[in-house]
Amino acid sequence: MINTAILVISFLFFGFIIVSYTIEKLDFVAISLICCFICATIAGITLNLSITTFVGNYIEWEVIIIVFSMSIITKIAEDSNLLEYIAVQLFKFSKGNQRVFFYLICIITTLLAAIISDVVVVLIIAPVVIRLCHFLKIRAGTYLMGMTICINIGSIITPFSSGENIMISTAFKLDTLYFIQNYWIFSFFLLFLTIYLIDRFYLRKEPMIEELQKKFVIELIDSDVMIKNKKMFYFNGIGIIVTIACFAILPNLYLTAILAAMIMVIANKGFTKKNMSQLLRVVEWEIIFFFISLYVVVGCLLEAGFQDLFRYIPFNTLSPLVLAIIVLLMVSGISGAVANTPTALIFIEIIGLLLAPEPGGFGLGAYETPLLFAFIIGINLGGNFLVQGAACDMMTLKIAKDSGVENLNYKRLAKNGALFALIHVGLSIVYTTVLTLITMFIA
Repeated sequence: MINTAILVISFLFFGFIIVSYTIEKLDFVAISLICCFICATIAGITLNLSITTFVGNYIEWEVIIIVFSMSIITKIAEDSNLLEYIAVQLFKFSKGNQRVFFYLICIITTLLAAIISDVVVVLIIAPVVIRLCHFLKIRAGTYLMGMTICINIGSIITPFSSGENIMISTAFKLDTLYFIQNYWIFSFFLLFLTIYLIDRFYLRKEPMIEELQKKFVIELIDSDVMIKNKKMFYFNGIGIIVTIACFAILPNLYLTAILAAMIMVIANKGFTKKNMSQLLRVVEWEIIFFFISLYVVVGCLLEAGFQDLFRYIPFNTLSPLVLAIIVLLMVSGISGAVANTPTALIFIEIIGLLLAPEPGGFGLGAYETPLLFAFIIGINLGGNFLVQGAACDMMTLKIAKDSGVENLNYKRLAKNGALFALIHVGLSIVYTTVLTLITMFIA
């Protein structure tokens, strides 16, 4: 049942939160928390909801734990000089060619995002890119922008790349082989096209790396200047590699992250003399509380009946091709404007209804492949329409801001992210059309 008043109020508060994040002079964390508490209070009193409804059902604690844990692991890696070492090794592999380095960064982040959380990828790779660009005396913004746009493509390569994919794959019993057969060709085509376009229209306009600086960085790789404590360096290096491997193998990413962080804190006490209370000061508390605020307001939307708005759409009057394209556009738009997880939960029910046999469903089981393609592509690629629609975009922007990156701000990431989202969705419509026509021909 839809409660129009609460729905409108929740949308207004959600809008306030987004606006507060886009204006640098405002304290977006304080405003987000105020909007969150007021919205939840109004919804709770009106709909007779308790605080446990929001805390238990809507806040994605797994994401919060991952962000918390990886902030600590990243700080430990910085203290070990691991990030600097990795950065120059990547540059050495590219032989000083900034285009090759750009391609390498985008490909690595995409592949990593196919096996671990996109937020984790950003937390690991973004500081590396920023530090390398600092060494080379070049601006890091275009590299970070390319990285975060490509990360969303990695989410459509495997069924376990994100929480949304896990939910969808479990609901419709999709395995890795299904993704290889139906998504890999499109995914890698999209990846290399995206990298090429960013290179062609953005990277080539950036100043070239000075040969002297390039030579200095490459020579630095062969020295021990960066490694202050070899035992600490190798121990933390192995620890992070094992952590990444566990992210790819174990199902509970948040449990792996928190255990790895705590083990590394205890082990590094002897090297750095830093205890847990000192490391807590470097945790990304701003982004954590911002996420929590968004989750609570989205919970208010759902409790007000946001998902019920879609029950009034006459799906049975549309052709399978039109329906698949509508699903793609709706999921892309909503996931970009609201959040991926609630959008996935809403549309799992809708897609299930479409695929279910009549009379209980709409009997479109023969068109499962194009409908699921539209669903999964939309949920993963729609996040770039708004910075707030993708956690990795927000994290990239936060790291860039904290590190003083001058050529990546909210406006630039929002503008170009939306542009590439339109390109991705446009190409997805073409591919969805091909899949639907093939399915219609076979049927």
